[in-house]
Amino acid sequence: MAIRQTLDFTRGFLYFFRGLKTAFSTRALAVRAILPVFVNVFVFAMFLVSFNSLVYYLASWAFEQTSQAWYWAMLSFIAGAVLFVVSFLIVIFLFVVVGVVIASPFLDSLSIEVERHVTGKVEESGKPFMALAWLTIRSESKKLAVFLPIQLGLALLSLVPMVGPVMFAVINPPFLSFVMAYEFTSYTMDRRGYDFTAKKARIMEAPMLYLGFGAAAALTLFIPILHFLLLPAAVTGGSMLALDTMPKAIDTSNGQASAENGEAPAPTPETDG
Repeated sequence: MAIRQTLDFTRGFLYFFRGLKTAFSTRALAVRAILPVFVNVFVFAMFLVSFNSLVYYLASWAFEQTSQAWYWAMLSFIAGAVLFVVSFLIVIFLFVVVGVVIASPFLDSLSIEVERHVTGKVEESGKPFMALAWLTIRSESKKLAVFLPIQLGLALLSLVPMVGPVMFAVINPPFLSFVMAYEFTSYTMDRRGYDFTAKKARIMEAPMLYLGFGAAAALTLFIPILHFLLLPAAVTGGSMLALDTMPKAIDTSNGQASAENGEAPAPTPETDG
């Protein structure tokens, strides 16, 4: 079981780099991939300025809380270091969320082109535009209602003396990986009418595969230059991962599931009330 999970994690991890390679493999893909890069550069510059200001304020406040006693000076130094790390991670999290929102039209276009490139066609749910729009709004609202409080809770947890930073370091990486996997496979699932619950269920059917992909995407956030390629590579890799793990379309001419997948179609994905 451990070997299988390790292999799944590794396979998922490599999807990101497959996405990076595929995103610029054709002219149609490259044109759609380059626009999110420019958006990413702009958003990163905006958050970098905000991060520098925030860290300067927090670090100044923490380091000024000192006295003659050496232990107070040490505690103040540790508090400043923890605040630096936590504020950096919060900014990174917001950078991804805001960057994805701003670049969403370009990323959706890229995901559509990836599906066309990989499968030769684009499958959609067939729902009316307004029904899909409402489903997406509900799904995104639920996502924010779940993910943001968890991230805030983890940030507060990291401030607990001694055990807080350790627990944060253990819990936050898999959470961030899950968020990345959810975010960048959503474009393909959205077109099929998946809501928040259905997306989460799909991820949990192959958790290590998705977490591996999410971990690769999360790691690029900390690599200079490469993080600018995060959006096109992650959307492309996430679309490929979703296409490989979701049931194939039903052939309505004979009422049978695609023979390529060899399995019965999944039930209707929309589950929210």
